[in-house]
Amino acid sequence: MRHHAARAVPWPLVAVAALLIAGLLAAVRLDNWTLWPLQGTAVALLAGAVGWCLDEPAAAVVDPAPRGLAWRTLARAAGIAALLAAWSAAVWWARPGLYGHPWTVLVQGYAAAAVATAWVTWRRTRGEATPGQRWAIAVIPAVTVWALVRPLERRLPVFPYASGGDYGDWSASGTGWLLTGAAAVAALALTLARDGAWISLPHVALVFAARRTLRGARRRQRRPAR
Repeated sequence: MRHHAARAVPWPLVAVAALLIAGLLAAVRLDNWTLWPLQGTAVALLAGAVGWCLDEPAAAVVDPAPRGLAWRTLARAAGIAALLAAWSAAVWWARPGLYGHPWTVLVQGYAAAAVATAWVTWRRTRGEATPGQRWAIAVIPAVTVWALVRPLERRLPVFPYASGGDYGDWSASGTGWLLTGAAAVAALALTLARDGAWISLPHVALVFAARRTLRGARRRQRRPAR
């Protein structure tokens, strides 16, 4: 699995994305009132990079291989973990400029990563080789514009800032991101289950029964004849 992760994950892209995320949040810390939309851009960049990590340019060769999609997704999770670690460190460092809501900002990134993983994995089960690239190209500018314009901020506070009020409800935003992330994780599990990635309990029971039978046969063969 480590060899697959080392070769399959676009590590240069992960490194560049991590540095950009840190730079964006550092700018927010420097002047949060003026540069706050960059916080939304950082979330979008994280989601785009996570989706890109799950692409499989050699899908025509790899998909028919014995290693299933769940195994390959788990191997590529090393890149996602690196991005989330960079996100966590950047949020912790920028927390003085996050208007007292670093945990909500942290949840935004984790939920966005979950949504990206669920969507790209679903598209991979549909036979698309590189849906993460299209995801990144679409989500980064779209979320950046949303963070800048903030439409429906009172009804849909995606990226609130300052102390809330006319600038959004931090509590509602955090709850919305948590629910979105939980729904994405459930969708990811369902996608992998439908793809046949999980071994069912009856299959596990059959495997253990076969192993017991094989061990019993070997023991009988080792017994000396009377």
